Amino acid sequence: MTTMSDPSTGADALAGLVAGFPFPFPEDRYRYSTNVEPAQTPVTTAAGRWGAAVVDIDSEYRDELDRRAMILAADPTRHAVLPHMVPAAWDAMLTLMRELDETYPEQMRLRPTGADTWLWRNEILGIEQRFRYGDPATLPEEPLRYITSQIQEDIALLDQRNDQLYVDAGVVTFAADWSFGFDVGMSFLEIHGPVPRVRQEGVITRAHEFLKRLQPHQPYRRTNWTLTIDRRLDVSTEIYHEWGPDRETIQRVSDDEFGRRVHLRVEVQHLIRLPDSGAVMFLIRTYMLPLEQLASVEVWRRRTAEVLAELPGDMADYKGIIKFRDRAAQWLRGAAPVPTTTPGPGMPRWPTSPPAVDTSGSEFLVVAIGDDAGVAHVSRNWVAAAEAAGPTRLLVLDSLVGSHDRSALRTALAECRIGTRILVTGGQYDVMTALAMARTAGAVAAELSSYVTHTRDLPLYCAHCRDTFCVDVVVGGVVACPGCARDLEVHEHHSPVVGGFLGSAAGGDA
Repeated sequence: MTTMSDPSTGADALAGLVAGFPFPFPEDRYRYSTNVEPAQTPVTTAAGRWGAAVVDIDSEYRDELDRRAMILAADPTRHAVLPHMVPAAWDAMLTLMRELDETYPEQMRLRPTGADTWLWRNEILGIEQRFRYGDPATLPEEPLRYITSQIQEDIALLDQRNDQLYVDAGVVTFAADWSFGFDVGMSFLEIHGPVPRVRQEGVITRAHEFLKRLQPHQPYRRTNWTLTIDRRLDVSTEIYHEWGPDRETIQRVSDDEFGRRVHLRVEVQHLIRLPDSGAVMFLIRTYMLPLEQLASVEVWRRRTAEVLAELPGDMADYKGIIKFRDRAAQWLRGAAPVPTTTPGPGMPRWPTSPPAVDTSGSEFLVVAIGDDAGVAHVSRNWVAAAEAAGPTRLLVLDSLVGSHDRSALRTALAECRIGTRILVTGGQYDVMTALAMARTAGAVAAELSSYVTHTRDLPLYCAHCRDTFCVDVVVGGVVACPGCARDLEVHEHHSPVVGGFLGSAAGGDA
């Protein structure tokens, strides 16, 4: 069982978005392809995992649904159902409800109540709805509009007739530089006419033939990507005047602002043949990650830089990134980690990557200290591995500077039995302090693991007032002691027992 002090912190949510991000590049170059694969097959990435479910609910759920409602209220053309597609809309709604019920049984429930009658519950949004399949009077709104108010995915429904596929229904509020209202009623081949290379290389024809052969209950998926400035889900053609100028102005911002504002935008597109109507349902789920977060995963940073630098000009132009893709590639290359020097003999040697969980432990205590995104990411992965091996507790603390969090850690350590593996992550001060407290509580070296997410601070033991303090200084520097106010030189010498670096009067100051 896992316990968490505050599961909804911003850092924890951000770490979850990174861990679940569908990184789209399997190699250092990108070309258009059908790139379809069976759905519901988890994909492991350098940061986590994605793809286990057709419909994905994450920490952005309520916010994205609110955005969709605002967009639809302002522009009703984002929702369309041609008359012959009404049965397909009902089919899509019921198919998605079944998927939600299977994937999230504690939050979503669909139960039959009679012939063609159903009870639907969405516990997250507090919805309970009884309806008769096919009877519009039993729903508060049109079926596609109703179900897209409860999922983060956009939907497009394709009707197959005369050996062609036509986009004849859907709710699309998060389009990436295209217009759903313009495309309604057009064929699949007509819609993709402007995409460079796909006709000459046969990609669009193969995709069209693949879609026509889709069978019910055999969903597939593919990914697509671009770059978006700011966290804008809606970059549709209809509001180009709002976001288009950013492609010019982003070239003149500072590097820090560039890394915060430019996002890698990835669409996970699920392709599903609906069982009753025979229509093809396109689910389009959009994920975005700013370059500054993308760069925190080294393999993603390096590969994305290579893809952007190598991408042919006509493809970059079609994706709308031609004006700033070179700077994006340069920014990512410049974000490479700076090699660190080998620590001296009196310095702690922190692991460069989070150590694996020792699954031979009898129990596990994971201690996550601070609001750094890396702390949440590391602790989440440790907890997942530990829970598979034995009873696990997650303790989330703000900082060991405060007596309240020290007391909470002291209590947790006192409850640990022999054989418990204790894993600590946080900044240097908090990790060194926590490890010293664990040793005082009786833990031995084999029971301890740690990962330091930053070294901006350190625990300093003053040889004069004989107390330990958290200070922002580097080893070899000079800092005023918070206790006795002496200027202290921080020595390249630390004590695992005290949990601090030695500080003594600088320049012979008594």
